[in-house]
Amino acid sequence: MSLINDMLRDIEAKRPDDPGRQNLQREIRTLPVPASGSGRWFGRLLPAALLIVAAVVLQLNGLLLPPPGSGEPRSGNVLPVVAATPAPVPASAAVPVSALAAVGDARKAGGDPSPAPPPLAAPILPVPDPVAPPAPVAAAEVPKPAAALLSGPVKIEKNALPATARDRADAEYRKAENALTAGHNADAAEGFRAALKQDPLYVQARQMLLRLLLEMQKTEEMMPVLQEGIDLQPAQAGWAMSLARLQLEHDDLAAADRTLARSQSYAEASADYAGFQGHLKSRLGAHHLAVSYYQRAVRLAPNEGRWWLGLGLALEADGKSGEAREAFRHGLATATLSADLAAVAQQHLN
Repeated sequence: MSLINDMLRDIEAKRPDDPGRQNLQREIRTLPVPASGSGRWFGRLLPAALLIVAAVVLQLNGLLLPPPGSGEPRSGNVLPVVAATPAPVPASAAVPVSALAAVGDARKAGGDPSPAPPPLAAPILPVPDPVAPPAPVAAAEVPKPAAALLSGPVKIEKNALPATARDRADAEYRKAENALTAGHNADAAEGFRAALKQDPLYVQARQMLLRLLLEMQKTEEMMPVLQEGIDLQPAQAGWAMSLARLQLEHDDLAAADRTLARSQSYAEASADYAGFQGHLKSRLGAHHLAVSYYQRAVRLAPNEGRWWLGLGLALEADGKSGEAREAFRHGLATATLSADLAAVAQQHLN
């Protein structure tokens, strides 16, 4: 201990303002090993003593910074502290400041929004300066509305939509009417056919064509026009009756019967349709069926003598002469029979 005290007194004698303070290291020499048995104790004490001496030397030379709260560092040859410039970090690794602040606030509040990441080896990034607002855009750079880019009067092109089938059919129909008014029946017929070609469901055009063909006595041409109309619109019972009459005139009784049967459901309220069916059944020899059709006709038109006459003839052919005579009397009582038909009814009563 006496040796350490001597060293401390020697160090205290050399003040920091002593010009020879730079040679303090020369004053520190290795102590000789004692020959007595106190060498073990001295070997344990020597490292601690050297550390104390080194700390005193460094403190006297001003190499250590004063502890926090000790005020300004003492004047002397204090080594300047150079702040290390942080290494540039790629933009992809940057973290928004708002996100870091939100995590810090959450941890201060005791919460942890996500598992804490491992400590980073890179230096802490400095908080970037607030982003300056963008410079105002010059007036010349502001895009103008589309309307302002147009110069002069605006030209709007109108493209006519293609006419519908009915529109084209109407145009052909008007041409046919003009031709009919001018007396050009052949041209009018072709015009009506052209209208039906554009719109086959044009009922008025088909009706006008049939009327014109009948006036021109071209019944052969009427039949395909009627057949096409019935195929497309079987509810046209009048066309069915016209076609059946033409077929009957050509002695095609079976075709006429099929034509009427095809549209019968659309003519349940027509006495003429039922009477015509009864006439065809009688011509075909189906007198029992003829009776049923004539009975429906007289129910629909009880004042029509023709159907009473037809019913009497069908009943007589079916072997029901008593009922037949009653039907003949009803027919004469209507006073609607022509002279020839009234004579037939009177002959069967006699």
